[in-house]
Amino acid sequence: MKLPSLFLILLLTLVAAVGFWLARDADERRRVLEEAATEGTDFFLEQYAAIHMDSLGEPRYQLRGQRMEQRQADGSRWLETPVLILRYSPGATWTLRAEQGWISPAGDEVKLLGEVHIHRAAEGERGPITITTRDTTLWPGPRQAVTDAPARLQTTYQEAEGLGLFLDLRHEVLELKREARGVYVPH
Repeated sequence: MKLPSLFLILLLTLVAAVGFWLARDADERRRVLEEAATEGTDFFLEQYAAIHMDSLGEPRYQLRGQRMEQRQADGSRWLETPVLILRYSPGATWTLRAEQGWISPAGDEVKLLGEVHIHRAAEGERGPITITTRDTTLWPGPRQAVTDAPARLQTTYQEAEGLGLFLDLRHEVLELKREARGVYVPH
């Protein structure tokens, strides 16, 4: 077999493989859209802001973002670019930002998906805390958040990183689960 013929056969094989891959990708996108349409949306909001209350009528958290959809099937809510603001006591305001999110029908579990930024602003003598991680689950009731993804935290005098994170916002306990390492600069 001559080299030009072999090259033509390889080129045709490559074109067929790319065509098959693109068709499969288009089918996958169509199937996701069909599943979303079958599941149905009760309503959607764009450029929204909401305050979620507990059973006693006390604010749990403030939520805002680009888009929120409530699903007919179970009442869960899907979020685009959510920003949660949690105020558990004066001076303890935490802001959590994510690429996407999901809220359980009862509002007792919030999943922040994609890249997640958690920040507590400086207050009095308490310095700021900034945490960067991914795919974090937050429980507003017990005021706890957890992830198994790599996490990086930064304060005024220290930086640390590790795999997995547990955060108790009520007691301000932050725990890197494993492979933790950091730098502390005394002041």
